[in-house]
Amino acid sequence: MIEAGKGESSSMYYADSILKKLKESRQVVIFGAGLVAVQAANCLMSRPYQLQIDYCIVSELNENPGYITGIPVIELEEAGRIVQKDVLILIATMEKHLRSIQDILRKYGFFNSVPLTFESDLWSEIQGNYYREHWMMQKEPYLILEEELAGISEHDTKGNSVIRVYTVRSHMDKQAGEDISRYLWETPIQAGEALTKRQICEIKDNTGDNISYKNRQYCELTALYWIWKNDYSDYTGLCHYRRHFELDSKILKKLPYSDIDVVLTIPILNFPSVREVYRHDHIERDWDIMLEAVRKLSPEYLATAIELQNGNYYYGYNMFIARKEILNSYCEWLFPILSYCERNCGVKEDTYQMRYIGFLAERLMSVYFLHHREEYKIAHARKHFIS
Repeated sequence: MIEAGKGESSSMYYADSILKKLKESRQVVIFGAGLVAVQAANCLMSRPYQLQIDYCIVSELNENPGYITGIPVIELEEAGRIVQKDVLILIATMEKHLRSIQDILRKYGFFNSVPLTFESDLWSEIQGNYYREHWMMQKEPYLILEEELAGISEHDTKGNSVIRVYTVRSHMDKQAGEDISRYLWETPIQAGEALTKRQICEIKDNTGDNISYKNRQYCELTALYWIWKNDYSDYTGLCHYRRHFELDSKILKKLPYSDIDVVLTIPILNFPSVREVYRHDHIERDWDIMLEAVRKLSPEYLATAIELQNGNYYYGYNMFIARKEILNSYCEWLFPILSYCERNCGVKEDTYQMRYIGFLAERLMSVYFLHHREEYKIAHARKHFIS
């Protein structure tokens, strides 16, 4: 439970309804003991939440630790005996395990669970409160897009400024599991069109100056390259067919008439550090080559890259919206570094790790905007993940 008098914070903004449930719950329990559970536990035990987590539950102990961040890890069978059946269980795992975990929890009589999975909107928003509090304590601004645009009226947006946010599509996309009509303001772009004969979008990344043929390694960045070279809007941005900015056309219309330079998603929390989590999920040598590229090509950014790798957060998904001149400057900096990595990291056998350029670029995007955080006004927007 939240310790008396310590859980309230003037910086709370996101996820009010679930936070109310957490405050009222007699016990707080996490399902999971892996990296996602570690991130969630560290976040929820810190300000502004300061929750006491009673247990972390796993199906079987096996190779799981006995404790994570001081919280006892117990098997489901034991939880069935000692944990209250109406407890709110936060499922802190990867998305692919969610349904099977919910099924097994029900078998043990636990029907009150909430997905706090890695991609979930709730986990993103809980991190948002954490960062707003953390940066406030560091006397740094954590700006929320809706708040920053609140003072701009429809009358103030009478002009000719053009903003275009592209949503990256692929011929291999799976069917969306929900209605996505609220994102009709996005402009679809087909990435990797050079690798298929199947056309799914009017705009394709293999026209004009492009690197469409590199899509298997560069992922959504082949679309970003196309935007850099071929789009001339005042503001441009990038999202994905499964990851969208939780905005609408009214909010978006205000952006060119504000003093905001860049819109990013809520940062992703990494414990014990960004580098350690990358090493766990990907190939550590690639990280070292990325640092080598920064040192050789843009040495003035190296201190920020070291700060990022030793820190606890980064901006994910290569999602951002920015003034076009900033997007241009970012791409002029980014793509030479990625080319260096491409030449030196080697071919990957695994199809997932083959996307290493896209993974490295997420961290490089963070390096770039953190390096310019005093120069650019950066606001944060919610992200919605379509499962």
